[in-house]
Amino acid sequence: MQLTTVGREIWRGARQAQALEEAGAGDEEVQGRLHKLKLVRALREGKATWEEIQGLVGISRATYYRWEKRLREGGLRGLRSKPRGPRHLRAKVHWSPRLLLRVEGLRKGNPTWGRWPIWVRLRKEGFGVSERTVGRVLAYLEGQGRVEGVASYLARRGRGKGRRKPRRPYAQRRPKGYEVEGPGYLVQVDTLRVRLGPGEEVRHFSAIDRRSRFAWAEVHTRATAKGAAGFLAEVVARAPFPIRAIQVDGGSEFMGAFEEACRRLGLKLFVLPPRSPEQNGHVERLQRTFRDEFYTRALPSRVSEIQAELSAYLDYYNGGRPHMALGGLAPLEFLGMLPQESVPPESQMS
Repeated sequence: MQLTTVGREIWRGARQAQALEEAGAGDEEVQGRLHKLKLVRALREGKATWEEIQGLVGISRATYYRWEKRLREGGLRGLRSKPRGPRHLRAKVHWSPRLLLRVEGLRKGNPTWGRWPIWVRLRKEGFGVSERTVGRVLAYLEGQGRVEGVASYLARRGRGKGRRKPRRPYAQRRPKGYEVEGPGYLVQVDTLRVRLGPGEEVRHFSAIDRRSRFAWAEVHTRATAKGAAGFLAEVVARAPFPIRAIQVDGGSEFMGAFEEACRRLGLKLFVLPPRSPEQNGHVERLQRTFRDEFYTRALPSRVSEIQAELSAYLDYYNGGRPHMALGGLAPLEFLGMLPQESVPPESQMS
């Protein structure tokens, strides 16, 4: 009778161990997540913040509540990682050799045909296939190298969307490791459209040195690449330090002649990624200053007269206007306090 009782206890213990193992109690991942849940509960009782908890335990607030919900609804099994693969995989389709050979022949005989004209021809010949099936067959044949894609065929023939000459052969993205070590290492350039009155509008070119906040500006009737190149020449000629790199947005005025001028002067040209004006924040802030301080005054209508007043304002901006970023100094005052070796005097203009 005693042996029977012992055997029953052993059997019951084995069943319980099996149930726990099936539930995930023996799973290291489940145990690890369960341990983290207990730690978070203890830390929350101790009034720890979620930021502190994430630093100590390594899980976010959202992850904690997601695991807790899965534990509550599914027990230990709920703490197991869910499979990340697709639930349903498309079964591999095997097409008849006759269909493959006919699609291959039609494409080779008509290299510019896509799936629709090939499908129309197949329907007329009695093939009961859909247009999508024809597309899949073409993709399979192209992947096997048995037929050539339409785009690659047109590119090889010198037509279509082949390799074109890049619109910006010289410009590049600013490298992540590029540091603004001193004046001239990065000058940001941009344009501003200014409405002076009904039917009166000018385009204002602005440039500012990232390190010293030294600024340049010109007024034009239009924003063209040729005008931008002329402005760049003035920037280089009037800079009190050598310029190493220019940074612009993707505007068309900074292509063509402007890009060629940068190459000729030996300046690095960095172009911003799309929709990222914050990376040119210094010149954007400068243009706001021009709007608030210069274009709010009464100005003449002729561009040459506006430029004369703008040049006088720039003398004040660079020589007398205090800048918070420079500790209350004007750009020229700031440059005067730098060691001489950091501001070489030679010009880049030949």
